[in-house]
Amino acid sequence: MSDTCRLPLFIDCREVGDEIKCPGDGGYSVIPIFGKRARVRKDDPSIRLMGCLDELVNVANRARLEFKGVSDIASIVMALSMQLNSYLVLGSDDRLARVKSLEGLLMRVVTDKCRGFRGPTGWVIASSPELQALDGIRVKLRECGRIAASLFDEYDADKVGNIMAILNHADKLVAQLLYCLGGSVFRSVDDAVNYLISDIEGKDKRF
Repeated sequence: MSDTCRLPLFIDCREVGDEIKCPGDGGYSVIPIFGKRARVRKDDPSIRLMGCLDELVNVANRARLEFKGVSDIASIVMALSMQLNSYLVLGSDDRLARVKSLEGLLMRVVTDKCRGFRGPTGWVIASSPELQALDGIRVKLRECGRIAASLFDEYDADKVGNIMAILNHADKLVAQLLYCLGGSVFRSVDDAVNYLISDIEGKDKRF
């Protein structure tokens, strides 16, 4: 490898004979979690939460770039995810304050968009590509929340609880926005299913 170009991203790796050896090759990572250095497996809940938050950044950024109508919400959720990941690493009160500031901004923007809404609630289905992008953000928020819940037994319960509460709150705010922005609402799952298959199986068919 010595006579070939070394990629910048490999600065923490080293050459061993004809091979490149990098941290993490053995399935473990050494990282700070809530400000304390730890050696954990790559399938540890903390690593999975970091990955989920990274995926949430990706999902939100795509919505931000593609759909102007939800770009503000997507931008806030993207920023929130980045700060949550930083809080998971640092665990500091200052970082938590930044997270909560973004949580407050999300609530204010959703409240403004939903002001005066008096529509029905029930089973909601995205009615446009824009709302589907928003629903994708909601689903990823819920997934990250479920992963966060698995950290309680191994890590600082108060700090994990902070992450859990913020993800749960953000999930519910985005879900509320689906109603406010005109998602199709059905009284029951059967009504939703019949709507989806009515043009395929005929309107007399019931599932």
